[in-house]
Amino acid sequence: MQKRLVVFDLDETLVHAREEPLAVKPLARVGLYWVYLRPHAHRLLSFAASNFDVGFWSSSSAAYVAQVLAALLPADFDVKFVWAAERCVQRPNPASGGYAYIKDLRKLRRFGYLADEIIMVDDSPEKVARQPRSHLLVAPFFGDPKDVELLAVERTLAFLCGNASGDGSQEDALSA
Repeated sequence: MQKRLVVFDLDETLVHAREEPLAVKPLARVGLYWVYLRPHAHRLLSFAASNFDVGFWSSSSAAYVAQVLAALLPADFDVKFVWAAERCVQRPNPASGGYAYIKDLRKLRRFGYLADEIIMVDDSPEKVARQPRSHLLVAPFFGDPKDVELLAVERTLAFLCGNASGDGSQEDALSA
């Protein structure tokens, strides 16, 4: 039986990137940006990889996404796919005068997943407006080292897969 698919956004979901450094150690430096890891991200990703298929979809550039994931994930982390902005549907955003990048989860059917088998973890509801029932909304991360949002995400994912180990006992295998 195929596992469900969890798709993670990067910016403001798992990491925060900014041009000015913060007082905490960054995960990486990518171009002009200091990239900071959200607390409990490694723990969440370890739990997700043990219980789901995992993919990443960001509305950032492919080069940026590749560099962030190279710093974030161990070499043997099993990733189903990595998509960047070019896989998003670009729509005018009258509110900002710019564009909105929509992550149309129907594109994931090519991997054999049905809509109800996909969970998108993202801080932007407009990014998954076409499939809001598949969206696990998280509060945006801006570098707070005391952030605990991803612990709640882990509990929700544990509930969704019927795994009681999402109670805080999961080992943080990725940060070892």
